[in-house]
Amino acid sequence: MKYTTVLVAALMLSIITCYSQWTQTDGPYGNTNVRAIIPSDSLILVSTDCGYFSKQTILDSWTLNSISSFLGFTRIGDSLFVGGSDLRLISLSNPNNPPIIISSIPLSVLSHSDSCLYGGSSLTGFFKSNDFGITWSSVKNGLPVDSFWNPWTAGYYYEWNVTSIDLAANYIFCGTNRGVYRNSANLSNWVPVNSGLLDSMVTLIKSFNDTLYTAIDKNLYTSRDFGNSWSLLFTSPSKITSFCKTSNDFYLGTNNNGIYESTDGISWNAQNAGLPEMQVTTISYFDSTLVCGTYSKGIFYYQGGQWISNKSGMICSYIRTISCTDSLVFSNDDDFVYMLNNRNLWTDITPNFTNDLFINLDKMGDTIFISNYYVQSNWPYFYQSIFFSTDYGALWNQITHLPYTSAGGNTWHKIYIRNGRIYAYSDEKMYFTDDLGLNWSNISLPSQYCNGFNDFLIFNSNHFAAACGNGQVVKLDSIQQWVLSNNGIPGGREPLSLAYCNSVLFVYLYGDGMYVSFNDGNNWFPANIGLVSNSNIRDFVNYGSHLFVTSDYGVFVTSNYGQNWYPINNGLRNLNASSIKILNDTLYVGTYGNGVWKQAIVDIGLGIQEQDQIKKLIQIFPNPFSAQTTLYTGDYFEHATLTISNSLGQIVKQIIDISGNEISFSRDNLSEGLYIVHLTETNKIYTGKIIVSD
Repeated sequence: MKYTTVLVAALMLSIITCYSQWTQTDGPYGNTNVRAIIPSDSLILVSTDCGYFSKQTILDSWTLNSISSFLGFTRIGDSLFVGGSDLRLISLSNPNNPPIIISSIPLSVLSHSDSCLYGGSSLTGFFKSNDFGITWSSVKNGLPVDSFWNPWTAGYYYEWNVTSIDLAANYIFCGTNRGVYRNSANLSNWVPVNSGLLDSMVTLIKSFNDTLYTAIDKNLYTSRDFGNSWSLLFTSPSKITSFCKTSNDFYLGTNNNGIYESTDGISWNAQNAGLPEMQVTTISYFDSTLVCGTYSKGIFYYQGGQWISNKSGMICSYIRTISCTDSLVFSNDDDFVYMLNNRNLWTDITPNFTNDLFINLDKMGDTIFISNYYVQSNWPYFYQSIFFSTDYGALWNQITHLPYTSAGGNTWHKIYIRNGRIYAYSDEKMYFTDDLGLNWSNISLPSQYCNGFNDFLIFNSNHFAAACGNGQVVKLDSIQQWVLSNNGIPGGREPLSLAYCNSVLFVYLYGDGMYVSFNDGNNWFPANIGLVSNSNIRDFVNYGSHLFVTSDYGVFVTSNYGQNWYPINNGLRNLNASSIKILNDTLYVGTYGNGVWKQAIVDIGLGIQEQDQIKKLIQIFPNPFSAQTTLYTGDYFEHATLTISNSLGQIVKQIIDISGNEISFSRDNLSEGLYIVHLTETNKIYTGKIIVSD
C-alpha cells in the first residue's frame, strides 16, 4: 500500500475570481497579409489574414480587435459593413466590440448609396439591400454568366462573377470577369460599357469626382463619361492590385513591382525606396500619410521619400510549438524558428534551408531541437530531418540517418525528448536514439493496433501512446511490448492527446472529452466538467497540482485532477491556442494566428503559498481502497458533514455530525469507480477524490 495525497480545490473560488489578463509578447511577427485598409476620422482599421487591427494615429502600436478577417467593406459613418462568408457590422467607435453578424449571405465586395447597400460575390453576382443588410435581393439580369458542366450531377451550374462595385452620379458600376457593366439607380438591367477596355476580368473600379478608374490586369483605364468610353492611362510591369488618388497625386500598387506614383496621370514613377516586398495588396491615405499593405510584410507608411515599416503590434504568426530552456523561450511556426531573449525581444534563428516546414520544438538541457519536413526535386521527394543547436540558433547541425527518412512518404514527423533520449515518430513508425542519431531502436506499434501515433509521452517511467484506433491508449510493458491501457475508456472513441500532473495521467478522447487515471493508466474515469467535449486539446503544462491545457477554445486549468476545469482566457484575443510552456513562473501560450502571449502564474491566483495551503488539507489512506479508508485533515472538525458523489454528481453516501481530524468510512454499497468527497463545516468546504477498486 502507498499513501496518496489528494490536493484539494478548497480555494478554487478565489482562484477563479482573481484571474488577471494575458498580454501579448512583442511577436513573433511572422508573415502578415494585409487585405484591406479603412481610414476614418478617428482611427485606421486594417484587415489581415489573422484578424483586424486598429489605432488612432500613424505612430501608435496596433491593437488586435478581433481574429475575424474580411476583404470587402463599405463605411457609413461609424458603421463598417464587412463581407466574407457572411455580412458583419463593426463599430468604428468601439472596434474592440465583437462584430455583429447581420446576415448569412456571402459577399466579397461591398458598396452603398444613401439608402441602400450593394454587394457582390464571385459566384452569385450582384445583390441589393434596402434595410442595411438584413435582407437582400439578387439583381443579375444582364450580367455575364459562365456555365460549367458537373459530371457528378449530369447538369450545368452557373456563375455570375462580380469583382468590384462603385457608384458615380446616378449609376452603379460592376466589375466582372468580362469587363465593366453599368446600371441605373433603379437597377432595371445591366449593360456592358467596355468601349476601349480589354475583354477580361476587372480588378477594381474607383470613382473620384465622377471620374472613373478601372484596372484590368496590367492596365489602368479612365472614363469621364460614365463608362461610355475608356482611355488607357498607364500600363504597369505587372498586374495592378490597388489604386488611390489624393488631391494631387495618383498611386497604384502592383503584384510584383511595388508602387507607382503620378502627379498628372501621364508620367508614372516607381516609389519603392525602403519597401522590402513588391507584392502590394492595398493603398490608402490616413493621418495625412500614404499607407500601403503588402502580401506578407504587413503595413508601411510613406515619409521623406521612404517607406517605413508600421507593423508594431500587428502580429500574425501561427505558432506550432513552444519550448523553454532554463532562461529562454523558443517557438516556431511553419516557416521560422524564434528565440525570446532576455530583453524580451523575439529573434529569428531559423536554420538556413529552403523548402522548409518546421513541425515541433523540444529541448535537451540548453540544446534546442526542431523537426523539419521539406520537399526536394529528387527521390525521396518528401524528406524529413531533425536539426539541433547548442548555441541558441547561431549554428544548426543535422541528425542524419533517420530510420524513416522516406518511409513516411509525405507524412510529418514529431520529436519528443526525455532523460537524454530522443524519440521520433512519423505516422506508423517510432524510434528512439541515445546517441544523437547514430543508432536507433524501433518501438513502433504492432499490427494488432491502429499504428498511427496521435500523441506520446513518458509518465512515471512508462511509455504511453494515444493510438489512432478507438479506445487505443497503449503503454510499453516490462518486456517492451505495447499493451492496451484503456480500462474505463469508451471503446468507440479515439484518443487524441495525453497529459499528466503530479501522479495523475490524462487522456483526451475525440467527441467524449477528458479522462483521468490515478494508477498509471490501469483504470480511467471521466474528468471533463468544464471542458468542451468536441474541442482539440493541443498541449499541456503542469505547475504543482495545477494542470493547464490549450485548445481551440482557449486555455483551461484544473487544480483537482479534472473534476473541474476553468477557462483562463481573460485578455486572450485569439482563443485558438496551440502550445503552452512555463519559464520563471510565467505561462507562455502560442496561438494559431497571433503569436505568443504570456501571464504570470501568481496573477492567476496559483502562487506557492496557496499551493502549500491546499496540500495540508486532506490525505486519504488507502486510496484506492476496497473495504475501508480514512480521511486525515489538518484541522479539528465539530459537527461536519461528509458527502460522497459519483462521477455524475449523484450523492451516493452521506455521514453527518462528524468530529475529530480523522474520518473513517466503509465501502458499503459503493461500486468500483471514482468518487468525489466533500467535507463541510460552517464556511469550510474541503474536497478530495477517492477510488474504489475491486
